[in-house]
Amino acid sequence: MHIFSMDISQRVKALLKERGLKAKPFALQAGVEPTQLSRMLRGIRQWTIPHLQKVATALGVQIGDLTDEVRTVPIIASISAFQGCPFPENIESAPAIGYVPLPRFGLEKGVKEPLLSKLYIIQVEDDSFMPAIEKGVKLIIQKDTHEELHEGNLVVYCDATGKANIGRLSFYDDHLLLKSLNPGVKDLILPKAHLKLMDRVIAQIYA
Repeated sequence: MHIFSMDISQRVKALLKERGLKAKPFALQAGVEPTQLSRMLRGIRQWTIPHLQKVATALGVQIGDLTDEVRTVPIIASISAFQGCPFPENIESAPAIGYVPLPRFGLEKGVKEPLLSKLYIIQVEDDSFMPAIEKGVKLIIQKDTHEELHEGNLVVYCDATGKANIGRLSFYDDHLLLKSLNPGVKDLILPKAHLKLMDRVIAQIYA
């Protein structure tokens, strides 16, 4: 993703000045080509997420502090098809194993921008979900979407043990069917009230 924004340049310049840093030695410290940083600071070159991540890390700030066009979403678990994962009651208090910077808009065409506090990520650590989900894929999940769920949606479902299951959703007259993506796991027949225990996968990031 490329971002053309003088606001980012102004924020970076202000932080450099505040810390008494010169652009060229800072660029080398951050792992950015000095001429590239210079061109981005002058608005000649577009900012990219990798450059923003390096600059933010070197400045000791979050990438979201530099731009309103990028959000940082927590990775709360790395899973295989043979294990569950914690289902977060509250994203902000859930322990994170990493973060992913994402564009503020365009996670999925036609979907309203979700609140930052409603997004989390689960990453797939191996090929045990194949062929449904590849190794290294990161699932971007939005909480509290039960009123927006439709036939065929990919969802994360919190079962009675507090663990998360990943599957495709089907609707019937008086119940739901969750077709599990876990090899060897039987499909789940559930009351419709269990929609409240499901979060929707709104996008996937491929490694």
